[in-house]
Amino acid sequence: MSTRTPLLDAPGGPDMPPSPAEQAWQRLHPRMIVVSVSWLVGPAVPLLGAIFAARDLLNAHGLIVLGSYIVVAGVQAGHEWVRYRTTRFRITDGKVELHSGLFFRTDKSIPRDRVRSADLTANPVHRLFGLAAVKVGTGEHTARSEDDELVLDGISREQALQFRALLLSRSGATNPDGSAASPALPVPLARMRWSWARYAPLTVTTFAGVLAVVTGGSKLLDTLGLDLADSGTARDVWDWLSSVPLALAVAVVTAALLAIGVAGSLVTFAEAWYGYRLEREPEGSLHLVRGLLTSRSVSVAERRICGVELTRPLPLRLLSAARLNLLATGLGGHSARFSNPAQLMPAAPLDSAHRITADVLDETSSPITQAALRGHPRPALRRRLVRGCLLAPAVAAALAGAGAAIGPLPWWTVAAAALLTAACGAPLAWDAYRGLGHALHGDYLVVRQGTFVRRTVVLRRDRIVGWTGRQSYPQRRAGLCTLTATTAAGKGAVRIRDVGIAEGLGLADAALPGLLRPFCDPPSAEDH
Repeated sequence: MSTRTPLLDAPGGPDMPPSPAEQAWQRLHPRMIVVSVSWLVGPAVPLLGAIFAARDLLNAHGLIVLGSYIVVAGVQAGHEWVRYRTTRFRITDGKVELHSGLFFRTDKSIPRDRVRSADLTANPVHRLFGLAAVKVGTGEHTARSEDDELVLDGISREQALQFRALLLSRSGATNPDGSAASPALPVPLARMRWSWARYAPLTVTTFAGVLAVVTGGSKLLDTLGLDLADSGTARDVWDWLSSVPLALAVAVVTAALLAIGVAGSLVTFAEAWYGYRLEREPEGSLHLVRGLLTSRSVSVAERRICGVELTRPLPLRLLSAARLNLLATGLGGHSARFSNPAQLMPAAPLDSAHRITADVLDETSSPITQAALRGHPRPALRRRLVRGCLLAPAVAAALAGAGAAIGPLPWWTVAAAALLTAACGAPLAWDAYRGLGHALHGDYLVVRQGTFVRRTVVLRRDRIVGWTGRQSYPQRRAGLCTLTATTAAGKGAVRIRDVGIAEGLGLADAALPGLLRPFCDPPSAEDH
C-alpha cells in the first residue's frame, strides 16, 4: 500500500501548513484494520482464561464458541478493510467533508463555523500503532448514534493533532515585523493528585462493578456450557460457607464483593485519570488530557463554554467532595469511543472543584460560593413529603408483596419495607427541599437541586436562548411551576423545579430583560 502524505504537508515545507483549500482527499491509515478488531481482545481474555482453567470440563459446546469467536474476528477485519478502501476525508476553506460506504454511501459535510469541539482519543491498540480517533462536535442534540456524527477513526496521531488544530483555527502567531513569534505556553489549571483516589470507591461504579463481574462471570460460564457444581474448588468453597455460622458467611461474601468493587473502582480511576491535566491554551481554548491505556484529549474553544455543573452524590457530600462537568456547545455525551468528554475532573475535594470552576469561567472566585441562593416555597416541601412518606412506602410495599406472592420473600417483609421507606422518606424529603435553590449572580444563573445526587448548575445568562414554564395538576393547586432555561450546552435545558409562579417569572425576566414582558404585562385598552 502506498504511503499517504501528511495532512498538512505543503510545498513550502512541513512547518508551513497550506490553505485549507489546498487540502487533498485523505484516507484512513491501513493499520486501522488491525485496530478495528481490538474490541475482541477484551472478551478473549476471560474466554481463553475460562477455557484454560476448566479445560478438564471443556466439551464440544465450548469449542464451537471458540470457533465462532475466530469467525467473528475475521468478518470484523474484512468489514474494516472495506471501510478503509471506501473512506475519504478533507478540510476545505468552508467545511469538513467525509465520504464512506460501499453499498450504502454516506456523505457528510459540516461547515467549519459549526465546529464546536474536536475530541481525540487513542486506546492501547491505537497507541501501539501510532493511530488515533477524532470526533468533530457541532453542538447538535439530535445525534442518536455514531452514524450521525463525524468521526475519523484510524488516522495517525500527528494527523489527528493537526486536524484538531486546523478545525479550531489555531493559526501560528507572528511578530509585527512578520517573523514567527515564539509559541506561548499553556496555563495549567489542574493536575492529577493521587490523593483523589480515595473518593473513587464512593460512587455508583463500585457497586455496578461488583454486579457486572458476577453477572458477566455467570453468563460466560453459561455460554461455555460449564457448571460450577462440577468444579471441586467451587464445591469446597460452598461446603465451607455452609459449615460456618450464617453471620460469618454473609460477612465473608460481603467483604469479598466489597473488595472486588473497591479494587475495580481504583483500577478504573487510574486508567481513566492517569496523566490528567487541564490547561488554558494561548489560542483561547481549554485542553484536557487524561488516560493510561486509552489516551483521551479534548479541546473546547472558550467562546463555546456556557457554564459548569457541580455534581455531588450522597456519599461524596458526606465527605465534602464533588465532580465537575463542563457545559459547552458541541461536547455531546457518551459514545463508544468518547466516554463523558464533558467531565472536567474526577471526584475531588469540594475546595478543588470550586477553584477549578473559577479558573474555567475565568472568574476570581466560583459563582457557586458567592451566589446567595433563594429557597423555594413551602408547598415544594409538601410535595416531597408526599412522595417520600406516602408514595415511596406504597411502592416498596407493593414490590415486597409481589415478592411474597411469588414465594422468595416472607409476608412480614411487606410491612417492614413500608415502615423502613417511610422512616427514610421524611429526612430525605427535607434534604431534597433544603437542596432547592436558585439565584442570579452577576453574569450567571445558579440553580441547585437533588438529594441522592445534588447538582448545582452555573450557566451564563447570555447563553440562555429562551424560557419554558410547565405546570402539572398538583403544581397548579400549589401555585408552583417548573421553569426551564433553554440553552445549547449540556442536555439543552436547566430546570428550576417547584418554584413560585411570580418568583419564577421575575427570575426569567431578570435573566433576559424584556423577553417575558409581553406575557407579564396586562393587556392595554388599545389591544382590544
